[in-house]
Amino acid sequence: MAIHLRPLTAEDGEAAAAIFFDAVHRGAADVYSAAQRRAWAGAAPNLARWRRRFADVSGVAAEVNGEMAGFMTLDAAGHIDLAFVRSDLSGRGVGRAIYDRIEARARAEGIARLTTEASKKAKPFFARLGWQVDAEQTVVKDGIRLTNFRMSKPLVFE
Repeated sequence: MAIHLRPLTAEDGEAAAAIFFDAVHRGAADVYSAAQRRAWAGAAPNLARWRRRFADVSGVAAEVNGEMAGFMTLDAAGHIDLAFVRSDLSGRGVGRAIYDRIEARARAEGIARLTTEASKKAKPFFARLGWQVDAEQTVVKDGIRLTNFRMSKPLVFE
């Protein structure tokens, strides 16, 4: 399977919304209840919200067979806010390819430490890549409690 990486653009908002919705509702079904997934991602993708969110996005998108397969954002402070892969491609190297590009970019920009709030599903992925759990936390959305993890990874420069 060929994975093509490219910068995220403002035009990726709608495709990202679909990937996010799929990753939460299908991909995270084994670690979050239906009520938790609905509180997190809604009952349907909110395309207008995602178009606004991607107006000034910075990150990396992966394409497989010409279609967006996953994406990850990175801000100037080294925070990864969004990291999602289509559920049918989970475990096939898409997330790792995106992450490797994100970390290389962070190093090139002189970012000393990466941070994220990882879901229960994403925590093992980040842990395999050398991230540490700084704190378990509970987020309340629409009155529903969701557990996630503040995680970080210092970047050592040679």
